[in-house]
Amino acid sequence: MKFLVKVSSAGRTGCITEFSNVFKNKSFKTPMFMPYTQGGTIPHLTFNTIKRLEDQNMLFLQTLPTIVEFKDAVKKQGKGLNTFVGLPEYPFHISVQTQNDLTPTGYNVNRGVSVWSYGQKRLLTPEEFMDIIKIYKPVSYQALCDSDTPLGCSKKRLNKAVDNSIKFLDECLEEHQSCKELKDVAIFGSIQGCYDSFLRKKSTEATVSRAVDGFIIDGFHINGSDTENIDFLKMKQILHEILPLLPEDKPRILHGAFEPQIILEAIKCGIDIFDSSYAHKLTENGEASIFPLNAIPDYILNDVADPKPKRAKYCCVLPLKDDLYKDDFNPIIETCECYTCKHYVRAYIHHLLVTSELLANILLMIHNHHHFCKFFENIRDVLSSTCKNNL
Repeated sequence: MKFLVKVSSAGRTGCITEFSNVFKNKSFKTPMFMPYTQGGTIPHLTFNTIKRLEDQNMLFLQTLPTIVEFKDAVKKQGKGLNTFVGLPEYPFHISVQTQNDLTPTGYNVNRGVSVWSYGQKRLLTPEEFMDIIKIYKPVSYQALCDSDTPLGCSKKRLNKAVDNSIKFLDECLEEHQSCKELKDVAIFGSIQGCYDSFLRKKSTEATVSRAVDGFIIDGFHINGSDTENIDFLKMKQILHEILPLLPEDKPRILHGAFEPQIILEAIKCGIDIFDSSYAHKLTENGEASIFPLNAIPDYILNDVADPKPKRAKYCCVLPLKDDLYKDDFNPIIETCECYTCKHYVRAYIHHLLVTSELLANILLMIHNHHHFCKFFENIRDVLSSTCKNNL
């Protein structure tokens, strides 16, 4: 994997190329998001509905807890995870935990990390984890790490998370570098430490000294609803402290169902890649994304992002379960070009939601994913213009 990047005062814009195997001609412009998946595919969307999405150049995020049980079947088939789930044309990245489900705490140990599949705990050692990676054949993956650092956890737990993550990374790297199958596969190291500045720097320096292809800024939350509990100002301060320590030519990932304002602030700090778990979260709540895309230049260039985005939530989403929309015959967004907005109105989606019809989540997911895609397209356009102006 190769990453070419340009940096300006407003953020970074770049392009990821030279993936492995059949995806060597694929390229992805950053800032970008990886479509969040459960059980191998985008939630609520089948193969046919995925094909209705406007942008087909996607790097899927496969979440390990939702696919770990596929190991034996994928191994028997022998063609990798994306072929097994019926999406062979899409490359994918593997994350250790799933972003939209709260990760149970207190179950990681010195010899491995617990992932939760169908309500059952499965402890993975680095050796078992790397076996899964070789069988699933991703283009990139997050090395096994200990990110169990909920808000308010002890200093001892923070130290353990940092030390375990470094140890697991070393074991994954040893196997990665000795395996011919993984020669062109990218491995990402995780930087831990929650809001502890000293431990974050310790984790950063240790991870940078290893032969990783990119970095995941992890451990600010334990996924799911805990994302809402992050201390945004402290997280921003930590990002400002550790991101300058990272090499510019390697991508940085920040996982979590973050609202648009936080994503914009993280991009301004220097983050390159996110996931679409926010779009999935809105869909599960019966909400449609309406973040004003024409406001992006002001957010990026004029520093108007709200440090407490919940204040501005009313202008970002439509709660379509609300009776307010039962007689609203407008599309979700008048100018939106997604399949949902072209063919359906708010009143009908409201009806589907209150009657618990499966079509409701399908239509919402199509719109929310499309709007999230347009959100990042506009960000890239703004950053590209600032980089040109600064050359």
